[in-house]
Amino acid sequence: MNCYYDFHIHSALSPCAEEEMTPNNIVNMGLVNGLDMIAVTDHNSARNLPAIWQCAADKGLLLVPGIEVESIEEVHISCLFPQLEAAEEMGRFVGAHLPPINNKAEIFGPQYIFDAHDRITGEEERLLLVSTDLTAERVFQTALSLSGCAYFSHVDRDSYSVLSALGTMPADIQTSVVEVSDSQAGRQFAKGRKDLADKRFLYSSDCHRLSEMSKRKNKIDLPQMTTQEVINWIKDMR
Repeated sequence: MNCYYDFHIHSALSPCAEEEMTPNNIVNMGLVNGLDMIAVTDHNSARNLPAIWQCAADKGLLLVPGIEVESIEEVHISCLFPQLEAAEEMGRFVGAHLPPINNKAEIFGPQYIFDAHDRITGEEERLLLVSTDLTAERVFQTALSLSGCAYFSHVDRDSYSVLSALGTMPADIQTSVVEVSDSQAGRQFAKGRKDLADKRFLYSSDCHRLSEMSKRKNKIDLPQMTTQEVINWIKDMR
């Protein structure tokens, strides 16, 4: 079955995201845009996933729990999981590898934690918009050990992408999927890279505001619409 998705969405936990990126707003915009599945992948944290998980379940939208990890090489890596608990475990693991730097909301923006009614229940004190001390290889290994998957984010970007940081795809990390920006420029970039010729592409928005979320255009073919089947597709276990 064709399943329409956007697998790169930031909530207001990410300091670079707008305050409008609350659990209900994200889920409702996904439904308005005709999406079947979304993944919320905040920077180096999974603390808003429980609220978004509940909202999505209540409104009939499939949430694939995720997190976007910044490796020590300053490469962004999207990690998705079949279960909320696994994503939360990944979040705790990543949190233990963040530097001891507190956020300055007046500079970087607030890092809000919400409940399922969009009420602010707290703020993440540590700055999330930094690199961890984890290598890219270890990020991939840890996601796999938690029954999840990992792939490089926005490989077409000039910053925080594996190609901008390393120049090419690393030979020691096996992945059949990479993420490309949901834009014409992103698609043209992907087609022009010989080192991506054997990859499958996920096109996602990396949205930090509601207006940036993908519309109903990018799809993957799944036997059934479940988080596990999404993971299987990314792992090429179809």
